[in-house]
Amino acid sequence: MGITRFSPLLLCFLLVFVQGLDIPDPDEIEYIRQEVEATVNGTVYLHCGSDMPTLFIWVFSKPGTEKNEPLAYNYGQGSKLLPLASTLGEVSLLSNTSTLVIEGVSNEAEGVYTCQALHSMDDTPRVTFYYNQLNVQDDEERDRGSGSHLTDTDQETVKEQEQQNVADHI
Repeated sequence: MGITRFSPLLLCFLLVFVQGLDIPDPDEIEYIRQEVEATVNGTVYLHCGSDMPTLFIWVFSKPGTEKNEPLAYNYGQGSKLLPLASTLGEVSLLSNTSTLVIEGVSNEAEGVYTCQALHSMDDTPRVTFYYNQLNVQDDEERDRGSGSHLTDTDQETVKEQEQQNVADHI
């Protein structure tokens, strides 16, 4: 399934909550695409940038559809997971980040996860779309060596985020 480009519907979700903020021209929006592999019942981390955005929303699209369903968001008053999340595994947001974590990944979790992040800057806000194509494999596929559980980069990122969270609370 191809990853669709800019979705005006997603931008509308954020615009409702940031009235008075000058949003950049759609041609100035950054698009980042990633392919992620997970194993059924495994854990996967879907990233939405390296720093915490002012506002963000995660949406999910099943393979073969163009329908984007809201999954989680933070409009500046704390993160919230929506009911769809419970069908994909144990979904959470990594503390003090916009990283989506799915533990106990189900077959239903395969699809495109899009995070739209708005970073409020002094001069001009920055909007970035992170497209995460999640491919889910069963144990047989993994045993044949056709996929990975967590990459070294993901493991290192998680360690860094956990260390930062501990430092923030000391």
